[in-house]
Amino acid sequence: MSANTETEKVIGVPVPREGTPEFEKMNRMAKRAIPLILIIFIFGILEQQAFGMIFVNIGEQLGTPNLAPLITSIPGIVLGIVCVIYGSLGDFVSLKKMTMLGVVLLIVGSAIGFILGPINIWAVVIARVLQSAGGQVAGSVFLVLVSKYIAKENRVIYYGIFVAVFRFSAALGVVAAGYVTKIDWRWLFAVPLISFLFIPSLAKNLPDDHAEGATIDWAGFALIGAFAGAVTMFFTDMNVFWAAACVVTLIAFIVYINKAKNPFITPEFFKNPAFIATMTVIFVGYFFSYTLNAGVNAIGLNIYGIDSAEVSTLLVWSILLAAVLGFVCGPVIKRIGRSAGIIMALSFMGLGLIAIAFAIPMGKVWALAVAPCIYYFGTSFFYSPIVDTATLTVSPEESGRVLGVNDLVQAITGSVGVAVFGGMMSSGAMSGGSIVGVDSGAASTYANVFLVGGVIILAALVIFLVTKKTIYSRSRAE
Repeated sequence: MSANTETEKVIGVPVPREGTPEFEKMNRMAKRAIPLILIIFIFGILEQQAFGMIFVNIGEQLGTPNLAPLITSIPGIVLGIVCVIYGSLGDFVSLKKMTMLGVVLLIVGSAIGFILGPINIWAVVIARVLQSAGGQVAGSVFLVLVSKYIAKENRVIYYGIFVAVFRFSAALGVVAAGYVTKIDWRWLFAVPLISFLFIPSLAKNLPDDHAEGATIDWAGFALIGAFAGAVTMFFTDMNVFWAAACVVTLIAFIVYINKAKNPFITPEFFKNPAFIATMTVIFVGYFFSYTLNAGVNAIGLNIYGIDSAEVSTLLVWSILLAAVLGFVCGPVIKRIGRSAGIIMALSFMGLGLIAIAFAIPMGKVWALAVAPCIYYFGTSFFYSPIVDTATLTVSPEESGRVLGVNDLVQAITGSVGVAVFGGMMSSGAMSGGSIVGVDSGAASTYANVFLVGGVIILAALVIFLVTKKTIYSRSRAE
């Protein structure tokens, strides 16, 4: 939907324009709320990464190792669904009420896990579902706050901080999980309970505005949530049922938004060339995002004969590098511009995957520690400008919906990528040899998978260069 058409009706929470006293007031409130929002977001990511690492340990301790993967897979499905719902709700409902609901879910989930988790694995699963649903509110509210109430020229700085916080939280979760298992894993559930102390300050500083006359499109959210869940389940457990569910829910959603009176996302979104082009770059650019760590771990296990603990020790340095760079990418992007930042990021991401392939015959340090730094260097400079660019393809009142779609696209493309490349690695595809100079067999498979991944990301760069004029035709800023 165009941000520049005066006669067009835009439904959403009214956003004060930059330079007005109302905007300055909301800007000050947002800056006071953002640090607390980020801390809650840290708790959510820490829990996600920690339990994703030790779910096998928990299943064995509770005597249900066959059910252990549900501790990660079911909350992961819920996370993909709520991402698009929360981001979209940010355009309609009170951010204060959204955040309070998220904090309550996070606290309740943590309490259930701490008290009942050691008794029953389903209590752990339910606790993690509630934690995922609650913790993600903070991430979505942060992005909506920045897109609506932070000055346009400073947004990339905040998005960069968001990336840095995410990376630090991921690294912290991996490290914390390793040590807490030596004590009692249920203490991981106790950490987010600290969020209770933030409620008074958040209630004071978060906007309480909501769209006048707007109703929440629960039917639309249910359909997009069903589609996201079906896609996630299909690439988790590929079968005809989930394939059919993907097709049916997608058709139902398309029919619905064309027939409904006030759908949360209108067909005009998908007629916006700038929006579609940006989402395409995001889809292709993040295609390998869920595969890198798993691929590096497989190389360590099957090529160098080391365990996952040693792999994580080598890999964590590249994640920490990405976290540190997240704090500086904002000022860099602000100086060189969004499009230059995206070009640089995709170049390093693609070349980083290719470098991992060529580093395999050079030894584990090069392949597992050094080469991944190139990829993660690129990711640090990709998220901020591409998300900012996406929000500029629509009006400020619609930015929350764009952020929700962005989160959904990232979740779906990562799931698709890991299913495709994971299947290739497990089946030993392309094992007959590689241009990187490794022997046929597993080394050839991994090298070629990373080469293909690098080429795909570089294809995202080509798509961006070809569509750049279209993407920035509405924002008038690169």
